[in-house]
Amino acid sequence: MPLDQILLLLVIAFTMAAFVREWLPIDLVALSSLALMLLLGLVTPEEAVSGFSNKAVITVMMIFILSQGLLKSGLISKLAHRLAGMSGASHWRGTVLLLTVAGILSAFINNVAALTIFMPVSIHIAHHYRVSPSKVLLPLSYATIFGGGCTLIGTSTNLLISSLSDDYGFRPFTMFEFVSLGSLLFGIGMVYNVLVMMRFLPDRESEGSLESRYLGGYLTELEVLEGSKIAGNTIIDEQVNEKFHVSVLQVHRGDENLPEIHRVELEPGDRLVLQGGVDDIVSFSEQRGLRLLRKGEAEEEIETGDNVLVEVQVSPSSRLVGGSLKSLDFRRRFGAQVVALRRTGEIIREKLGDVRLERWDTLLVFGPRRKVESFAARDDFVNLQELSVHLQLRRNWWISLSIMLAVVGVASFGVMDIMTASILGAVALLVTRRLTMQEAYASINWTVIFLVAAILPMGKAMVNTGLAGRVGDLILAASAGSGTFVLLSILYLSTTMLTEIMSNNSTAVLMVPVAISIAESMSTDPFPLIITVAFAAAASFLTPMGYKTNAMVYGPGGYRFLDYIKFGAPLKLIFWGVSMAIIPMIWPLQGI
Repeated sequence: MPLDQILLLLVIAFTMAAFVREWLPIDLVALSSLALMLLLGLVTPEEAVSGFSNKAVITVMMIFILSQGLLKSGLISKLAHRLAGMSGASHWRGTVLLLTVAGILSAFINNVAALTIFMPVSIHIAHHYRVSPSKVLLPLSYATIFGGGCTLIGTSTNLLISSLSDDYGFRPFTMFEFVSLGSLLFGIGMVYNVLVMMRFLPDRESEGSLESRYLGGYLTELEVLEGSKIAGNTIIDEQVNEKFHVSVLQVHRGDENLPEIHRVELEPGDRLVLQGGVDDIVSFSEQRGLRLLRKGEAEEEIETGDNVLVEVQVSPSSRLVGGSLKSLDFRRRFGAQVVALRRTGEIIREKLGDVRLERWDTLLVFGPRRKVESFAARDDFVNLQELSVHLQLRRNWWISLSIMLAVVGVASFGVMDIMTASILGAVALLVTRRLTMQEAYASINWTVIFLVAAILPMGKAMVNTGLAGRVGDLILAASAGSGTFVLLSILYLSTTMLTEIMSNNSTAVLMVPVAISIAESMSTDPFPLIITVAFAAAASFLTPMGYKTNAMVYGPGGYRFLDYIKFGAPLKLIFWGVSMAIIPMIWPLQGI
């Protein structure tokens, strides 16, 4: 094997390992891989920056803006809540409707945005009917994946593969290229969701209160006594959290719930609502001269007044990622405090100030309603509970809808390509003041943009070094004399398993050159093989890290890694079987 192929394999191995082990953020992994390829001479400087001018990257940016315009109109939120109100006497009707509509909308707007809208509504329905959210959230994630695979603009991966096909000299995808097989898979997936997942997913979440789910019952109340060492001091002066590892949630003086509790000088008779371990609470009460009240009184107190206890999720593009609660000065910055954190199924309650935030961490936050509403609406967070529901349509909401329909229409009928249409649509949103420039910038998921732009040159390196041809020859040798089914199956299964390790966009960049190499060796049209890669890259059900929406529901649903394997593996096999049967019928592979 030539040295350049060996070097490229080492870069790919580093990239895969970094994705799996999460050594670095995924966009930084892609940029690091790009830097290595430049350093090793595997790509030229011109090839290294070509991804940033790629049609797919520009189109994905515009689709993010178009999706935000539709979300800001209020139309989708109103639709989601209208569906929630149609549940009737059972959660089944409302949940199935919600999953179906979320899936359909995901064909036209970014599926992460769709999940962000529908996830709080799904949790609300689950709690209303005393059903575990774990019965609903993973099916919702899968539904958005099903829907995204039905159209060109449904996922960034479809747009990327279409652009790659065009770059390599073959035709790009049409707007509804995927709809025939995609709609069939959507229907099969929805049946699987209802008959299998909603019935047999385990209750990873109790339907109890947030306190019982996060705080493990260690929520109590202490009274400041005459002669207490804490009397006359503030909570900050006493360094309560740092010294005793307990969190003061509220301070009551008579019938009054005091504001700015950490700066108030405590008086005898004040009652402190605390969260912490039993031993820590007892130690604090004994050393500072406090009286322990009944636990039940604290639980009643925390539900009263203007304070709220809510769940929020750290978004993947959050500027808070990597910072600790202490270094971020979270309490002072947002006017609320984090009392528990859930990460990959584990609930963290102790020494929270030193924990560095990661993408998709779920935070239990306590504070004044106004403060919590304000920061939960920031782009740094995904709000998992609706504190105040604003369901009114914005003025001239129909303009955003009309622009989106126009973009889809002109691209579908071939009046202009999807990149041109999406650019014009995004500009129209800005000119008509449906979005401000700041909102447009904020709507773009820059992690996705840098990931795609930085990983695209790896595909060029695959071709330049001949590695794509070598892998293609290995697949051809493995399927020699076995016919279309085996060839497509090896390509499909290789792609769909790789997408569970790397991102689906990274997988597409690696596998499209391989598919084209196979077709060139066979002297046949590569389009059916490229389509196979597209459907395989989208079928990411096996791990939480394989697709963004799977990662989003991991914490809120209380899932375990094994849940994805148990329920994702059968679905992946079903999609493989159906795809292998249908792809040769719709996109015949000639020359075998």
